[in-house]
Amino acid sequence: MPIRFALNRTCAPHLPLADFISLAVASGVKAVEIRNDIEGREFADGTPAREVKARLDGAGLAVASVNALQRFNEWTPERAKEAAAIISYAADLGAPGVVLCPVHNEDHGWSDADTERNLRDGLAKLAPILRDHGVIGYVEPLGMRGSTMKNQHMAVNAVGDVGGWDTYQLCFDTFQFFRCGDTILHQDRIGLAHMSGISRKDLQPGELTEPDRGLVFIDDRVDNIGMLRNLVAGGYSGFISMEPFNPAVQHDPDLLSRLRASLEYVTALLPKAA
Repeated sequence: MPIRFALNRTCAPHLPLADFISLAVASGVKAVEIRNDIEGREFADGTPAREVKARLDGAGLAVASVNALQRFNEWTPERAKEAAAIISYAADLGAPGVVLCPVHNEDHGWSDADTERNLRDGLAKLAPILRDHGVIGYVEPLGMRGSTMKNQHMAVNAVGDVGGWDTYQLCFDTFQFFRCGDTILHQDRIGLAHMSGISRKDLQPGELTEPDRGLVFIDDRVDNIGMLRNLVAGGYSGFISMEPFNPAVQHDPDLLSRLRASLEYVTALLPKAA
């Protein structure tokens, strides 16, 4: 199977949906990730999922995910309502899954025991909502300071403890993996992959933040190519989604040409399909 690239809405959050769809088609990707957290855009602006789906279907694009339910491991009645709305939207959109992000503020005040308990509680409470809608939860470790779920191993243990592998898969983000110094890749549990490149040399991995994330080129510090080679060579066939947050990338007047060049660069260095 050929590499299946997707485009996260973070590539161009300022563009209206029609223009973002045109960008995705012109870049050659097969799918997009819809965000639920961009003010004035689909989901947040009330655009019905079926309308978004019809426009994507018409352009020949699949949906890789809805990204994301934040703070899923801080379960409250409000979080339950938020989860139900996002998961229902994903189901109507035809998205296979919803990305799940943990609490990641440095002042959360949780002990290690709190962190482990809250993670399992959130996964257990989310599971029946996901099952009812036939939607996967893509559990995404985040590597920044203050994250309550930094690495894949922590996520894998928690999902196993709640008996959730019928409902959950991992979202593997090359930047997050690099930022926290993760070393264990649970390849058989990954259902979605994110990639973005880091070119700046003046910060240590743990000091990097989302706006540092750009496209992937030869100056990348993250070793996207090495990580993705291992992933694809090991049989991964899911979407690999480009997810930059750098405003200079998002507003680049030559974004399309740069995006195509980055995808071509990655494609040329990944294992060829059998």
